[in-house]
Amino acid sequence: ELEDKDIPHRTKLSEMILNRFKLEYQKMTDEIKNSLGRVSFTSDMWSSQNLSGSMAVTAHYCAHARWPPRHA
Repeated sequence: ELEDKDIPHRTKLSEMILNRFKLEYQKMTDEIKNSLGRVSFTSDMWSSQNLSGSMAVTAHYCAHARWPPRHA
């Protein structure tokens, strides 16, 4: 059964999320730096009805094969 003590405090949870982001970001940038050949970037920008803007950037590249494959 889940208890209050099993749920991290909001500041701890924020810290955990930021640390995981930094780890995954570093892995991603290392993989792109070691990619085979060129990297292709695409982007898209849009806004909501209340004019709150958003932007997405996507990178496409060929990476070295892994075995077993890494799953998201």
